[in-house]
Amino acid sequence: MAHSVLDGDVFRSLVLSASSYLGARKKEVDSLNVFPVPDGDTGTNMYLTLSSAAQAISDRQGLTLGEASEMASHGALMGARGNSGVILSQILRGIATCFSGRDSVSASEICRAFDQAVATAYKAVMKPVEGTILTVLRGLRDGASSAASSRDLSVILDSGLREAKAVLERTPEMLPVLKQAGVVDAGGKGLVFIIEGFLEGLTSEGVREIAVGENQVGFPKPQKEGFRVEELETADIRFPYDTQLLVALRDSSPSLLRADLTPLGDSLLVVGSEELARVHIHTDRPGDVLTVCLKHGTLSNVTIDNMIEQSEAMARSASEGGSAATVAMDETRRAVNQSGTGSFLMPSVSSAAQEERVKDVGIVSVATGPGLKDIMKSLGSDLVIDGGATMNPSTAELAAAVKTVAAKKIIFFPNNGNIFLAAKQAKKLTGRNMYIVPSKTIPQGISGLLSLNLNEDMGQNLKRASKALKRVKTGEVTYAARSGKFGRHVMNQGDILGLIEGKVEHVGQDPTAALREIVSRMVKKNDEIVTVYWGLDVSQETAERAREELEDLLGDSVEIEFHNGGQPLYYYIVSVE
Repeated sequence: MAHSVLDGDVFRSLVLSASSYLGARKKEVDSLNVFPVPDGDTGTNMYLTLSSAAQAISDRQGLTLGEASEMASHGALMGARGNSGVILSQILRGIATCFSGRDSVSASEICRAFDQAVATAYKAVMKPVEGTILTVLRGLRDGASSAASSRDLSVILDSGLREAKAVLERTPEMLPVLKQAGVVDAGGKGLVFIIEGFLEGLTSEGVREIAVGENQVGFPKPQKEGFRVEELETADIRFPYDTQLLVALRDSSPSLLRADLTPLGDSLLVVGSEELARVHIHTDRPGDVLTVCLKHGTLSNVTIDNMIEQSEAMARSASEGGSAATVAMDETRRAVNQSGTGSFLMPSVSSAAQEERVKDVGIVSVATGPGLKDIMKSLGSDLVIDGGATMNPSTAELAAAVKTVAAKKIIFFPNNGNIFLAAKQAKKLTGRNMYIVPSKTIPQGISGLLSLNLNEDMGQNLKRASKALKRVKTGEVTYAARSGKFGRHVMNQGDILGLIEGKVEHVGQDPTAALREIVSRMVKKNDEIVTVYWGLDVSQETAERAREELEDLLGDSVEIEFHNGGQPLYYYIVSVE
């Protein structure tokens, strides 16, 4: 059956189909990460972005094409994670712009939408690079345009897909780093999967609805104002329920609420004022969490996401929680029904006391690891968002975090190159004066924090931070997520890697030996201090031995500091100034 018209229902089904299709293949995209360190999450970021778009329209039949495309675009923007996710959200933004105000279009008009998508996506990237998702997107547009005379949507999409695949296969010739790694561009591959998912949604019987659970992929609830929800291997999840809510406090405080919630799970975050607190926790007892919160105030905007897709287990947990838990779960259902599926804005708390607490400048940073987060808080960060390698917060999560800080101006440290584009999008959503310091590493972020003097004007502080980023050198010790070659180094999966400024400089078997090697190369004549943050998989005894080895290596030439960062994936993070 030919599809000559693209309307809202067809568009909706194509987005749902593509989300399910990409979700089943996201790990294949993740595995294409050029760099062999364990932070390849392009597929996951694109899937979470697209699933947010799908969720926005999943239960909305009868929309016009303009309405459906606009809602999907907004959903993708709010859920955009990582650079690849932000670019994908801009692709959908371009499509929505083209379809604005239209009930439906002829199949051939999708070519014009792809052309607008190319223009919008390229504008989102400061320095576009060929051989990436942008190039594959152009191939999609060109291939679709060559079949524009057809009245069949599937014919046009198939022509675009064939050219996109051809361009994808050529990406290693455009980017030497891809050729050296022996992979095609990950973002481009994700886009190809999305178009394949569009075509999967078209059958001879008509547009096929993709049921939740097909391909073992469902649609997560939109991440409204949540903070980082980590996607974990299901076998490793001890606390599978990601629980988020607002608590209008009554004779309580965020610190008291936090103390009562601490025994119930991990990844706990309680932020806000004495009147309104935002709660985020991973738990195996969501009913108990809500019961505790009810003792501190009234609840609203409750969301409970089952991270291992076992909704029946949550129902059993609620029923076993007794009458108090039942009351709490009823409160959950009412709150969720009231909140709907759109984006959520943190309600403002208006009072003279609240106004007095609003300061001129607030600071928000991104990091993962309890030690690193504590360090950033001690250096002046009002809020530290969970995020970093494999943990890219969404646009909505970043915007929500910024809005919880009671300050007229916000200085934001992303501390990861893959969070920068999402931060730029979040800036547009906050309605706040948000100044982004382009820190790409934890050492850069800490150096930037140390440079600030909030008694000076914003311009001077931004100059200080910019200079601080250039002064610090970053080293990292991690492991190879896959076998391959990078630069002059050949590595096997599991090998220990020593990195300097993002480049592999050492391959071996011992993290401490790798630390010693990269520090010996990083420290130069005029350097004064070496700071090492040891990670989750390093014991304090091992860290102390590593410190002794560095003291023997460097003598009295520099000052050496060791801190427990607690970060995952990276055995050591090194700062040299």
